[in-house]
Amino acid sequence: MNHKIKVFIFLMFILAGIHNTFSQINPTILITYHSESGKTKAMAEAVALGVSQVEDVKYIFKPVGEVSEEELLSASAIILGSPVYNGNVAPPVLEFINAWPFEGRPLKDKIGAVFVTGGGFSIGEEAVMFSLIRSMMIHGMIIVGGNEPEAAFGASAITGEGDFAGKEVQEIFLKKAHGLGKRVGEFILKIR
Repeated sequence: MNHKIKVFIFLMFILAGIHNTFSQINPTILITYHSESGKTKAMAEAVALGVSQVEDVKYIFKPVGEVSEEELLSASAIILGSPVYNGNVAPPVLEFINAWPFEGRPLKDKIGAVFVTGGGFSIGEEAVMFSLIRSMMIHGMIIVGGNEPEAAFGASAITGEGDFAGKEVQEIFLKKAHGLGKRVGEFILKIR
């Protein structure tokens, strides 16, 4: 066999091995949130449970103030949660978003998804979801909604009005968060 052919075959085996090594690296989803009452954290935990049910997907679970730039940049997807503050995104979440690097658009083509908690009906859940989604889209991220029509923009929970006041986050809302996490995990594997 010609020496050049042997070298070519050898290089092809090396490249195939490198490709197999990198294609087997499990994608990582960053689940991050701000929570003072524990309600948004409960939603984040339900999101993480959904992600954990998808084989070959890892996740990082942290409040926004503890996320490093390395974790943000290395994640395949970012699922971001905020409580509603006067119809707006919570200030610590805005601070987190405003710290995202923009030069060269390093978050471009990452998957993004959102979840929120609000104290009452019509208090701004969808407005906050859209604000988070807009921020992700400015960075070039691809948005994934929830698993059912009632969670089309992400997952949300009412935590302080009517039958939901003074209680833990209700199962109906945790189910939406769980579905969001699972859908993002499954979607990451589909596009990988």
